[in-house]
Amino acid sequence: MPTQFIKKMNKTEAGFHLLMMLSMADDHIHHTEHDVIIDFLNDHFNDNIDLIKEQAFLKALPASEQESHFMETAEHLFAISNADERHTITRFAMDVVMADETMQHHENKLINKLYDCWDIE
Repeated sequence: MPTQFIKKMNKTEAGFHLLMMLSMADDHIHHTEHDVIIDFLNDHFNDNIDLIKEQAFLKALPASEQESHFMETAEHLFAISNADERHTITRFAMDVVMADETMQHHENKLINKLYDCWDIE
C-alpha cells in the first residue's frame, strides 16, 4: 500500500523515481543513464518536479527500502497513468538500464518487477 508521500507524487515525479532507481541499481549512475532521464523529463511529462528534493530523497533512501519504494511507486504510477504513458516510461526504463550497454542483475530484477506489476509481456 503506497505511503502518503507516494500518493502525492505526480506522474513526472513517479517516473523520475523509477528511472533514477533503475540507474542507481548497479551502485553508480553512468552519465548516459543521466542523459536518458533528462530526456524523459524534457520530452514527455510537464508536471512540476523539484529535482534537488527528489534526488536527495532517493540518495537518502536506505538500501533495505529501495525495492519496496520502487514497487510502491510503480503501483502508484500505474494508477495515475494511461497505457501510452506507461509504454513511454517502460521504453525509457529500458533505455536507462541499457545506457551503459550492460544490464546488471539488480537492474534486470527491477525491470522485470516493473513489467510484472504493469502486466507487460
